[in-house]
Amino acid sequence: MVKQQWEEETIERFRGYLSQNRNTTYGITGRDVVVDKRTGGNFDYQLQNEKGEKIAVELFRMVENGEDLAKSRVWYKVVGFLRDAVQRRGLKGYLVYTPQFFVKKSEMKVYSEKMAEVIEKGIRFNTTAKEFVHDGFKFHKVESFDTISLSYSDGVRSVDSRRTAINSFVRLLPKKNKQVNIANHERLLVVVKWAYFVDSHAAIGALTTLDFNQFTNIDKIFFEEKEGEFVLIYDHSVIDAIKSRTEIKNPDSHKLLVEYLKNKLDDRNHNAFDYIKTIGTRVGNLEWLPKDTKENLIHFGKTFSVGQIEDAMWIVRMLNNDQNPNPTGANDLDDPEGKHNYHSDVVRNEDVRNITTIRGHLCWLMSHIVAKNKPQYYTEIISILTRYIREGNLYMRIQATYPLVELIVRGKATKNQDESPFEWKQEERDLVRDLPLNMLRENAAHPRVQKAILYMFDKLRDLNEAEAEEVLSAFVSIDDSDVLHDLAALLPYFALFRKGDFPEESPFNPSASITLLKEQIVNGKTALKSSLAWHFWKMLEEKSIPYKDIREYMLLFWGNEYDPSTAHMFGLIIRQLADISPGDAKDFFEKIANLLKEYLLKHPEERHQVWLDDTDHALILFVSEPNRLLRLIGTLKDIWMVGGTYIGNMSLIFGSHEKVPGGDKERVKFELKRMYDEMKTVQPLLQPIDWNRN
Repeated sequence: MVKQQWEEETIERFRGYLSQNRNTTYGITGRDVVVDKRTGGNFDYQLQNEKGEKIAVELFRMVENGEDLAKSRVWYKVVGFLRDAVQRRGLKGYLVYTPQFFVKKSEMKVYSEKMAEVIEKGIRFNTTAKEFVHDGFKFHKVESFDTISLSYSDGVRSVDSRRTAINSFVRLLPKKNKQVNIANHERLLVVVKWAYFVDSHAAIGALTTLDFNQFTNIDKIFFEEKEGEFVLIYDHSVIDAIKSRTEIKNPDSHKLLVEYLKNKLDDRNHNAFDYIKTIGTRVGNLEWLPKDTKENLIHFGKTFSVGQIEDAMWIVRMLNNDQNPNPTGANDLDDPEGKHNYHSDVVRNEDVRNITTIRGHLCWLMSHIVAKNKPQYYTEIISILTRYIREGNLYMRIQATYPLVELIVRGKATKNQDESPFEWKQEERDLVRDLPLNMLRENAAHPRVQKAILYMFDKLRDLNEAEAEEVLSAFVSIDDSDVLHDLAALLPYFALFRKGDFPEESPFNPSASITLLKEQIVNGKTALKSSLAWHFWKMLEEKSIPYKDIREYMLLFWGNEYDPSTAHMFGLIIRQLADISPGDAKDFFEKIANLLKEYLLKHPEERHQVWLDDTDHALILFVSEPNRLLRLIGTLKDIWMVGGTYIGNMSLIFGSHEKVPGGDKERVKFELKRMYDEMKTVQPLLQPIDWNRN
């Protein structure tokens, strides 16, 4: 059978690659070499070098049919032009999923310019959106991208490259295995990359899921990443090494080995862990593993059961001194420009929520180990964490707080869930209790670190009076809305609840905490005041404390000027007080409305940024006091007249006269209609009111 052009071109490229890579010359000594005369089964090419060593080569493409191949090639070529077009326009910061393109070859360049214009308009019209769809393109904002990354999406389905590769291999390998069933040959498969959505990493990931015991004739598989660039994606010696737990010296095979291990760990394959543990123990380190494989190893450790904690601790012991991230906070070797230097982000007080780096992930593994309630491992973990919280890398100080929280919550435990003794050294319990206080003092200049420390104090509630005052005062002084928001849970606790907890400790005098709480309610920053209001609402909703015990604090919220965020939270409080103390509910609503009026007279430019919550519910409380109702609605009218500030549903506000009892109903209706008509002269399109409804 005459070979196709693509086959002849591919074998020439592969022959050249092998000759250069192996430092020997291979010639083609056979085509369509028959291995089974009965069926006519054959492999594509036989290669041979000067030593007479023979290779059986079978080629295959990963696309299923000509239509798929054509679609892939069209998409790939259009995207090549499209990338150039978006770069010329200076677009960046997005992952864009494209539809399938249907265009003639001669029209591709012009078509790509039009599609670049579509992408540019999509970005321009959706500048604040994180995700959006525009004219068939799906956009995901990724601010760290310094370009536009293009991928393929068929409708709402993004291509799963690994699954695509698995399907191709499952379909083709049984036949290919038979075609290279020949002795005295090295038997190779060469995958020609004509499916542009699958790269060598996806192909390797696919092959790690397959059982090659059924494909014993295949020695190696190569993947052509680009024309003339071949990557080894399968080597039987790698599989044998994993099974026998032996090292591999060949650089290409070793590179493939560690990628196999990474994928197998991701698939929760315990053989991969056993191999790494055996070799790592033998050589005394894991420096032979790349960063992503180490990270997968740590993730794998999180799946271990109580009976496998020793294996999880082996991972901790092997990686706790890893230099990723750099303990000094300097840029990592693989990130010389510091694009992913989270220490620098913390120094700049930027929000850092990524769980990344080797030791960053390791802190989460230690959290899982601590949660297994085996104190015999705590000594080692505490030693590591004590080092992390004092190192120069501020990101690691933050990550170390997570396992410390797990230790803190066990600080007073005496029994496990099964009632067995929880025996943990008292000196270690005391040490763990002291660490948050020490960290607070040592990180006064780093609000992001202190935010993480604050979470530890949320679990450390047995502070004495002096400690509580020190902690609360320290956090109150931090001008960071995230810290103040979280602090709002602790202030009421130490002022109102701490004295009744921990009876085994010395009595707690809350006077200093009470003074601080009152001061922050009156003069605190908006982030803290509004969060405190929310916590007081939760106390009312959950009935965790009698209203009479917190009333004096509630009254303090409105001693100064109007605060929009706090007013929003008080909408919830007024609903609760409508049943508990309707008189206070009315007083609060009136006070908030009057302060809002004063605020808008001073700051009319804020008229569209403020509003009143739950006006409809509040007005019901006033209908039994007609004069008070009229005064309140008059205030609402004045608020609205400043510039259209939202005051609630107009129909319900001006229809409130219907619920006024007795002979006052008509008088109230008359006054409300007068107010409404005054507003109508300002805004003729004001929501109409049915004044004839009874």
